[in-house]
Amino acid sequence: MDMKLVKEWLSGIPSIYTRKNYMSGIKKFENEYFHKPIETLIKSPEAGREIERFYCWLRERHGQNTCRNVTNAVIQFLKYHGTEVKYRRALQIYKTVRSTRDHRVTISEIQAMAKVSDIREQILLEVYLMGFRVGDVALLEWKKFDQNGQPPIPIEINTKKEQVVARAFISEEFKQLLDKYLPLLDKSNPYLFQSKRRKHLSSKQINNILKNLVERAGITNHGLFRWHTGRKLFLRTCAELGISSWSAKLMCGKAIPASDDTYIHDAELKGDFLKISEVLRLFAKTIPQAEDKLKNLENALRHVEEENMVFKTRLDMLQKDFQVLKKTVEKLYPKEVKRYILNEKGEVEESTESFDKPEEYLESQRKFMREILLRNKSNKDRERLKNTEFVWDETETKKKEEIESELLKLRKKKNIE
Repeated sequence: MDMKLVKEWLSGIPSIYTRKNYMSGIKKFENEYFHKPIETLIKSPEAGREIERFYCWLRERHGQNTCRNVTNAVIQFLKYHGTEVKYRRALQIYKTVRSTRDHRVTISEIQAMAKVSDIREQILLEVYLMGFRVGDVALLEWKKFDQNGQPPIPIEINTKKEQVVARAFISEEFKQLLDKYLPLLDKSNPYLFQSKRRKHLSSKQINNILKNLVERAGITNHGLFRWHTGRKLFLRTCAELGISSWSAKLMCGKAIPASDDTYIHDAELKGDFLKISEVLRLFAKTIPQAEDKLKNLENALRHVEEENMVFKTRLDMLQKDFQVLKKTVEKLYPKEVKRYILNEKGEVEESTESFDKPEEYLESQRKFMREILLRNKSNKDRERLKNTEFVWDETETKKKEEIESELLKLRKKKNIE
């Protein structure tokens, strides 16, 4: 292998992981299959057939995705150095098969990890839930997250591998954690996840932190629990919530065909983010609002009970006052009256009348006075005095205005009857 040619080719590839995978693929081709320097195929008309044979050799030993990645390394090297690589499309070299090697992460597992994590690890898990690639996470700068305003706060992250802008948001939960975390950082260091040795954590260190959290949380993983599972969790959750694939890709920085991006790059994403942030959160919504509502309800109930006690006390007092007043009224108006009248024959007539209410007593007195007034009167006088009304002033304390008012009420009552 001519390392000069290989280094020249790899120098134009930005991703360290892609460079590492390509280098691994070239070594596998030379050492395990071709047994000759790869540069002997540059400009060779047999390059395409050799690629086909190499791919078929790989298929006997590895899964489709591995065969695709290793074969692609050889194809890209030869193309870079001007070799036309012709192979049969029917082989489906670039076919991607859904991988089952990654652990299928659930949000409950991430929440379990959050419970055993410190503040920096919680910030890392918040970013994990945003679906970014690990290479982009390592290079995040804290100033991008030092935002004021009401969450969700929109931010834009330039992604390295796909060269697209991720239109993400800072949730209310994330903002509260950032307010605790950012003051702890060295402000002369621009990175969000700082390291004394190289200023920022490497992708490998970030993956190691994630693996350590998995162990501390006691999670049994069924496959690889790596950073990329967060990207899968984000996109899968978006699909389950009915969020369009375009919106999901825009938020996590995944490339969209240029023909579509022209029309949707400025789409409104806040509503979709609010949906996903209700599900992808580090701390299950114990609903601090619900706890507050419960406390408010308890306070309101206590307040009602106190008011009821006051009301009951007042009611008891009113009942006592009513009983006192009733007794006073009963003293003013007797329950039984005996009346004596001297008739035309000179005899004394006696009558007894009982009353349950003061009104009955007053009405009886009026009738009695009318009877006395009309007694021994002529028919003409009786007719004239027929509609006479009487106001009883037993205590002789009523004023003229009060007597006139009571007479008026009695006349109205008689007219109604």
